[in-house]
Amino acid sequence: MMDKLFNADTPFWQAMEKIFDIFILNTLWLLCCLPIFTIGPATTAFYYAMINMVREEETSVSKDFGRSFKQNFKQGVCLGLPLTAIGAFLLIDIRMCYNSGTGIYTFFMVFFAAIFMFWAFITLYAFPLLAKFEKKNLEIIVWAFTLSIKHLGRTLLMLFALAAGMWICHIMPGLIFIAPGLIALFHAFMITALLKPYLPDINIAQEFTPLVFDSENIENTYENEEVNTYGEK
Repeated sequence: MMDKLFNADTPFWQAMEKIFDIFILNTLWLLCCLPIFTIGPATTAFYYAMINMVREEETSVSKDFGRSFKQNFKQGVCLGLPLTAIGAFLLIDIRMCYNSGTGIYTFFMVFFAAIFMFWAFITLYAFPLLAKFEKKNLEIIVWAFTLSIKHLGRTLLMLFALAAGMWICHIMPGLIFIAPGLIALFHAFMITALLKPYLPDINIAQEFTPLVFDSENIENTYENEEVNTYGEK
């Protein structure tokens, strides 16, 4: 009985190990986001490790995070800073219009809210795509927007999970050390299912190199769920 209780291969201890890994990733993400300008590479590394966890690749989550953070630092900063600035600008405008009353301010509040929704759609997919694929930032943004619209139901579900998590963290601030990780894990499950046709077989050993393919291959994958050439980050 005692042997079974402390057997690391039991479902209970495997679940506890996953929760601990999520806590570690959550903490690393929070720490790496503190300088603000590193939000981009930190979120990219966060999703890289989460996607690897979902795909059940036998790696260390901290090593995955650090490796992706280092590899995608420059591009992550260049992607994260504009997205963060635009999101903050839109939220401030929505807040100002809301506090200013009715009339023309209501129109602008709805206008900025609609833009913010599209911004959120892009942001949900942009960092996971950067985590696993070697594309220019503009291509990532276009692809992120395409995926978000093509899979609108899934996108809205991801957005709802994010909003619910933020609300819960507002009510119980202590959950900030685990809730973002659970949300990211849920997003990783959703996005991994979409990216499965692009990703190589995890049972085939490959080097830590970026996934690369052209726009034509992307279109062929949407139609045939196949892709001809790729390499994995």
